[in-house]
Amino acid sequence: MAVALRQRSTMASHMTSAGVDTALRQESLQLPARGASVAAARRLVRSRVPCWGFDEDVCGAAELVMSELFTNALVHTASDQILCVLRAQERRSLYVEVADQGGGPLGPMPREAGVEDESGRGLALVRALTEAWGDRPGAAGGRVVWAQLSAMAR
Repeated sequence: MAVALRQRSTMASHMTSAGVDTALRQESLQLPARGASVAAARRLVRSRVPCWGFDEDVCGAAELVMSELFTNALVHTASDQILCVLRAQERRSLYVEVADQGGGPLGPMPREAGVEDESGRGLALVRALTEAWGDRPGAAGGRVVWAQLSAMAR
């Protein structure tokens, strides 16, 4: 049984003002909101990011970011489905997005975890591994949490 409800891959060429052809690559995967789906979200990153020309460091960071954002959506919302989106543009910026169906009172709120705490460090990791991150309301309700990773492609 496949866990993916929807998977879409797009690749479009865009002309920049300098006339240079750049590629926009995007992959999305909608998954059931359950623990086993976190691994499927990580596999999406692992299967696409290296193919788009990003090095192992970016791939590993993106995999961890996707895992943390997916887990937060799973734990802190009442979603039935979670949508994961990867987008690369110009082979320099990689965007990771996780869209939930809502149910949480607010957007993500970083907190300081104590030494003995078993959770609470996810957003600190996201902040440390990314150039920027944030959230916005989802188009159909819920919330989209995004992160941007920047690196030179190989």
